[in-house]
Amino acid sequence: MILLGEDVVSTATVARFVTAVLVMASAVACASNTRPVHAHKAEPLRPMSAAELRTHLLPAVLPRGWTSEADPVDPEAGSPAEGMPDCGVMDGGDMADAGAKAAVASATTSFSGGHSSGGGILAGGETLYSFSGNGAAQAMHRIRRLAVECAKVVTPGTPALEIPDATNRFTAVPGPHLGDDSIRIRASTFFNDRPKDVRYDDALVVREGSTLILLRCIPSTRTEVDTILSFMPEADAQVRSRHPAPVGGALGSEPTQPYQVMLQM
Repeated sequence: MILLGEDVVSTATVARFVTAVLVMASAVACASNTRPVHAHKAEPLRPMSAAELRTHLLPAVLPRGWTSEADPVDPEAGSPAEGMPDCGVMDGGDMADAGAKAAVASATTSFSGGHSSGGGILAGGETLYSFSGNGAAQAMHRIRRLAVECAKVVTPGTPALEIPDATNRFTAVPGPHLGDDSIRIRASTFFNDRPKDVRYDDALVVREGSTLILLRCIPSTRTEVDTILSFMPEADAQVRSRHPAPVGGALGSEPTQPYQVMLQM
């Protein structure tokens, strides 16, 4: 027994206490001599060329009887908005193009199917953009900023062609749970001479690493827009796949899909 003033402490208790202190000290010493384990830093993804991007476009055969036809490869293609003012946009796809000005390569396709309210078929377009470094993430940030800066764009009409003045409104909202990031650009067009005739031309953008996937549509009804943009899961799967399904359209063929033809008019 050990006497400490008026307290009595057994030698066994002291021994247990000393042992515990020594164990803790040993553990601290071991921890201090152990090298920290660092997570492997992800390597930056190499941007794809225009030819590589083309192989990851929507496949020739799509669900629900829709089909897709890719444009020929353009090795020099970046964003068609290069050199244009940021707010010189008329639809959601234009805004995405404006945000992707730093792209080093791009590839496009159009797809169509179903039935439109006007008695024709529905048509949409897809563009894949490739970036170096963290350019894709910066492009997503830029798109969101443009949606705020260009929330309202007034487009003068052309009386000689009976085209009225129009007001375009834009907003960026979260997109589907795909990729590393996604944005839905809500876009609507109001014609001054037909205030109740509202047309929608939204766009959907998904980022997969250093690639942006853009789906766009021509002005149409909200239901038709939703139908066109519903093909994003197929578009995302093509970009992610190591063995993407074959795309449509010969490398040097003229476009025949409705969306492509309308863009050239």
